[in-house]
Amino acid sequence: MDWLGKETDRTLSRFIVCVLYPCFIVYHVLGAHTPVTSNEAWLAALFGFFAIVLGFLIARLMSVICKVEPKARPAFCFCSGIFNYGFFAIPVASLFFGSDLVVKIILFNLGVEVAIWTVGILMLTSSKLEIRKIMNPPALSVLFALVLQYLGGKELVPQFAWEVLSMIGNCSIPMALMIIGASFYDLLKGYRPSPKYRVEVGALLTRALIVPTLFIVYAMYGWIPEGISWMSEVLVVQAAMPAGVFALVVVKNYGEDTETGLRSIMATMLVSLVTIPTWLWVGMKLLTSEQ
Repeated sequence: MDWLGKETDRTLSRFIVCVLYPCFIVYHVLGAHTPVTSNEAWLAALFGFFAIVLGFLIARLMSVICKVEPKARPAFCFCSGIFNYGFFAIPVASLFFGSDLVVKIILFNLGVEVAIWTVGILMLTSSKLEIRKIMNPPALSVLFALVLQYLGGKELVPQFAWEVLSMIGNCSIPMALMIIGASFYDLLKGYRPSPKYRVEVGALLTRALIVPTLFIVYAMYGWIPEGISWMSEVLVVQAAMPAGVFALVVVKNYGEDTETGLRSIMATMLVSLVTIPTWLWVGMKLLTSEQ
């Protein structure tokens, strides 16, 4: 009904990333039933980093197998390699595995951010790496929350401030999902499939089949350090995620092929109505059988 225009989408997206989501992160890290240890923090971030790098590598391989045009490959690899690691994953994790896993995903996502702004940008542009963008508001809020926890935790925050932090933070996921929906609607207007559906098929093979399979197999049989057994649950949640809409914004900002990026994201988002519950069911069934 055109209640949210494109400019509104951009403004609200910035507000969510810079204000609402950081409040959500600080509230959950400090409010966790079990304080996060330094060992958990860096190991979770390390897993997040390599999870995205694996996605990029598989996407690169699929771009060759599916014969995606060379000029379109950077955008294809970037958008197909990044899963929707935050605003989709967090509510799913909370619903199926409890609120404690939300903190673990936040730590995992710190490594994801580092991978996107280093390996991802190098792959996308080859020459325009901007290390400063790693220190974005969500990443800084994770570090800030961990420092506060080390210094004394929730007790350092006055009760009135804690309540405000809770109310503001709890707005982040619903607002983000609405903005993603509004953006998705705008993207649909300009969508055209690629020749012989090469981009769409490659994105689906990457994001909806190969990467989820590898994540779940690793969650079941891979090496997971002592003390972070919850990483199996994080990997199951992230395995089910489609490509992230945010990746298209980055592609556009760097002047790369947004049409290819759109095709990659659209394909995985549309089939996610089936793939999200399917991969969650498979992953949870296998995890239960191992216990």
